[in-house]
Amino acid sequence: METWLKGEVQNLYDKAPLFASSDPHETRAQTGHAFKEHELRWNGGKVDAALHRTDLGALSFFILRYGAAVHIEAGRLNGFMLFQVPLSGSAQIRVGGHSVAASPQTGALVSPTLPLQLDWSEGCEQLLLKIPRERVEETCRDLLGGELKNGSIEFAPEMPMDCAMGRAWQHHLGGLLANRGFATEAHARPMIRAQEQTLIHHLLLRQPSNYSERLWRQSPAAPQRKLRVAEEFIRGHLFEPLSLEQIAAASGASLRSLCEAFRVHYDCSPMGYVREKRLDAARGALQTAAPGAQVTDIALACGFSHLGRFAAIYRARYGETPLQTLKR
Repeated sequence: METWLKGEVQNLYDKAPLFASSDPHETRAQTGHAFKEHELRWNGGKVDAALHRTDLGALSFFILRYGAAVHIEAGRLNGFMLFQVPLSGSAQIRVGGHSVAASPQTGALVSPTLPLQLDWSEGCEQLLLKIPRERVEETCRDLLGGELKNGSIEFAPEMPMDCAMGRAWQHHLGGLLANRGFATEAHARPMIRAQEQTLIHHLLLRQPSNYSERLWRQSPAAPQRKLRVAEEFIRGHLFEPLSLEQIAAASGASLRSLCEAFRVHYDCSPMGYVREKRLDAARGALQTAAPGAQVTDIALACGFSHLGRFAAIYRARYGETPLQTLKR
């Protein structure tokens, strides 16, 4: 797991835990309430359990530890998908007929229709993310422009964290967690909804599943006119919270055809295009800023809510930090 994401995760400890207990019976009851009823067997070590929770839009983030080594028979999750990755220690996670050796470098994605068994090592603590099944299925239908003809969505369970796709996934998680302090404020809800949707798109378009072939099958690009309308809409609302659904609705294109059009013409997603245009605007503002201007103010004005992430992607693109550009 990237260091900067660990910093965002650390903030989840700021809230009091849902529970902290050395009682094995209380721990089983509390974790069953937070996730689902399950069989829990203690395999050695001291019970020192705690569960932290933060809700962002439809998503729920957790940090869970048992202290002792445990074996869990969870069965099928049914109503939600579950991503988990150890912050410390390790776990053996069996999803259907596959087994994942989970560590801070390798996470696991549990599809709701596949049986789940877990063995956590003593001292293991994990970050978990619950994603409602209906949100994933709804988004998949939108991308396909039709019904789910391949049955329930079932993802490959292993998700490496130390590759390009894994680092992109961590960026999505970090972006959401960076807004946790504003989650209850009305003005932040559209941004959180947009980030939530982008995260689900990442799952569907990057994590292998029984729908990957259909999702990536070559299809006709959206008409040039609709692409131009989408670009104009983005330019006109560049510094506002934007979602893929808003851009598609404004252009009159389906989600799938819009994503395909941006992939063909710009080799990026619509939201990636938004980010690039915001970076261009931020660079221009930094280069022409008046004396005394602050990088933070410019970043926020250009639609970047997380200064650390803004600085990282800015440096990756331009080869210098925002502050270096400002001081030139």
